[in-house]
Amino acid sequence: MRRRATTAALALATAAAVAAAVPDRAAAHHGVAAVGLAGPEGPGAALETTSALPLPERSLLVLARGEWVPYQRFAWARPENKDHSAFGTLAIGYGITPWLTAYAFQPLSVKEQDGVGRNAGAGDPSLMLALGLKWDDGLRLVPERESLDDLADWHFSAWASSTLPLGTTGARDDRGARLEPDMQTGFGEPSPVAGVAALKQLGDDLTFLADASRQWFLTHRYEAGRYRFGAETRVNAALVWRALARPGLRLDLSGELNGLDLRRDREEGEGGAMVPLRASGGRVLYAGAGVRVFVGRLSAALGVRRAAATALDERPEQQGSEGLERFRATLALSWLVGG
Repeated sequence: MRRRATTAALALATAAAVAAAVPDRAAAHHGVAAVGLAGPEGPGAALETTSALPLPERSLLVLARGEWVPYQRFAWARPENKDHSAFGTLAIGYGITPWLTAYAFQPLSVKEQDGVGRNAGAGDPSLMLALGLKWDDGLRLVPERESLDDLADWHFSAWASSTLPLGTTGARDDRGARLEPDMQTGFGEPSPVAGVAALKQLGDDLTFLADASRQWFLTHRYEAGRYRFGAETRVNAALVWRALARPGLRLDLSGELNGLDLRRDREEGEGGAMVPLRASGGRVLYAGAGVRVFVGRLSAALGVRRAAATALDERPEQQGSEGLERFRATLALSWLVGG
């Protein structure tokens, strides 16, 4: 006999990497928006790793997410150590069909640097479409209804998104000078992202999730000349354990590894050529843990991660970069309507 899945149990949403800030010198590029919802039974949802399940048809998901990122401080970077960044994301997702979900994201960010000042505001909004697939005697679109046994099959998703260049790129510091590109809240140009994800229940209480994505940046002309941020590749994997499940209540614990590859930024050099920028780019492996509680259709998640291994280009010069944070703490709230 096949177990029947509730609508809430089907409501694990796909996630997207959303730009919240950009770097010069590989600095604190982005906040990553991971959204998810689940019922007392069915697959679990991680904080950073994308879930491959789409939203139920005609359902609406509302998400608010914040990330606090204090940076390691170094004597050589005085008097302009980057102190911290705070990234926020407001998002809405809608299940167009059982296998197609649309999302809109609005990032917010706050960045503070000693001797320079503080910049805060809305970043570039992002639009995304996610396609849901599953393996059931072959690859097929996610059907309208799935039992809990069906949810134990391999599920996959593919998504594409792009930012819209509406955030500011001309903010100035406390002295009136134009802030560097990494301290601005916008990219100045569209930034496309493409990704894939996979999900498999390993048992009633254990879920495996993995994803890979790449984000590209276009050249933008700033007051000081043209600049292009390096492309980013992210590979994530997570295990989620259902620690508690009662009618209308669920508690998940998760462990994650998040890999990040940053290509070097480029700036306009002599003769107008785009040349690689020193002290930018590198590779980071984060390790993190999180807890998520579901009460009906409401979800709250809290997680912390730190760099477990780094290979940053010209590391001694990259204060304020990804990989040199003290930690990254995330809080996310979501609510599912309809479906």
